[in-house]
Amino acid sequence: FDFFVGVGVVILLICFCCIRRCFRKRRAKDGKKGKGIVDLKSVQLLGSAYKEKVQPDMEELTENAEDIAEEGESKQSEVKLGKLQYKLEYDFNSNSLSVTVIQAEDLPALDMGGTSDPYVKVYLLPDKKKKFETKVHRKTLNPVFNETFTFKGVPYADAMNKTLVFAIFDFDRFSKHDQIGEVKVPLCQVDLAQTIEEWKELQSVEGEGGQVGLIEFILNYFDFIICSQYTI
Repeated sequence: FDFFVGVGVVILLICFCCIRRCFRKRRAKDGKKGKGIVDLKSVQLLGSAYKEKVQPDMEELTENAEDIAEEGESKQSEVKLGKLQYKLEYDFNSNSLSVTVIQAEDLPALDMGGTSDPYVKVYLLPDKKKKFETKVHRKTLNPVFNETFTFKGVPYADAMNKTLVFAIFDFDRFSKHDQIGEVKVPLCQVDLAQTIEEWKELQSVEGEGGQVGLIEFILNYFDFIICSQYTI
């Protein structure tokens, strides 16, 4: 009898061990599957959290860029670069255009001393073959030039396709001369049969940096940041 009892106990122990081992394997498999599901959910949660965090930042950057652009444009329109007085006389007999640079007023101060050293370049677009320059006037914001230049060999028909440009610069002995502004006069918009004498406001120069260049740089910088956040 004792023998059968011992055999029964051994069989029970063996069955218990087998059942426990199978349970452990099943639990391990379930654990691996569960771990994969948890990682996927974690990634989804992290993605949602990142999107919620980044989206307001991108919207704020876009709004800031637009505000800076509007502010820059308004400031650019408010900046006064001064004005220029000139005279035009066309000779139909010699096909020549005489241009007199009379004076400029209220130029901005570009030097540290609160003045400028202005001079004027005069040329015709689109060819720019002939350029004239006035003398440099030292330390003044209201220079009086009274210099006359003559463009010869300009038939009236050709003159109608040209634009007269007055470009005012600030002379600098040690570096590149800064352009203060310019006046453009399309000759097709004036009556060359009459002597023309008038004042024109100086305009900022397109493509020469300044406020416009700064705005473009800022907008490009914000675009770079926004694109970088989208690609992360």
